[in-house]
Amino acid sequence: MMVFLFDVGSIDWKLYVAGAVGIIALTIFIAIMINKGRYSARYKRFYKKLDRIINKKYNGNLLNEALINTMVKDNTNTYKSLKAKGKRKVKKYFEYYIKNLPELVLLKSLSSSDKKKNQLVLLFLNDMDKVIFRWDARRKMRGLIKGINKHQMLFTVIGYFYEVPIHIHEGVPFRMMNHDNNLAISYDIVKNPRNIKRKQKPKKLTKKEIKAQAKIEAIKEKRQRKAKR
Repeated sequence: MMVFLFDVGSIDWKLYVAGAVGIIALTIFIAIMINKGRYSARYKRFYKKLDRIINKKYNGNLLNEALINTMVKDNTNTYKSLKAKGKRKVKKYFEYYIKNLPELVLLKSLSSSDKKKNQLVLLFLNDMDKVIFRWDARRKMRGLIKGINKHQMLFTVIGYFYEVPIHIHEGVPFRMMNHDNNLAISYDIVKNPRNIKRKQKPKKLTKKEIKAQAKIEAIKEKRQRKAKR
């Protein structure tokens, strides 16, 4: 009978440490990937539902058409210019987007490389690309309406809310002009809404963003064809 003597002390202790570290690292990596997959699936479900609801109930183009035709008292492009029925419709419309757009951004951030970048900011810009008004969830509807009245941006904001979810989803910058006063509305996703650059120059799109923009335009055209049927 042969007996093999095994000297534990002869094995380099560093191998044990390296093995333990490797197992821990692998466990953490697997946990991160599982959580990322869960967050990604949750975000996709949320966006799919949001997209379906806004096209069915909260179409900004249709709301603007209805307001302009029968629910405004003057042409100042303000919330205060609306008749009572128009104000009720706009409040309901704003309530939906004010609640769901920040949540859309937050859920998307959970599966991104920078989870702290999870705050949505809307920006009113003048013709020199300077920020003249900013809105985030802390300012709620009252703050938004105040900015709309001051800068005469009602119909632009209504249209922008309807268009911006798909741009957030595809990760593409998006501006909408108010040709009555040469102001524009844009969005940004930041870590801290208080730290916004005073000047927002348009950035050149990357190849990925150009491809995403083409996809967005194709989806919009498809929606328009469907609406005309």
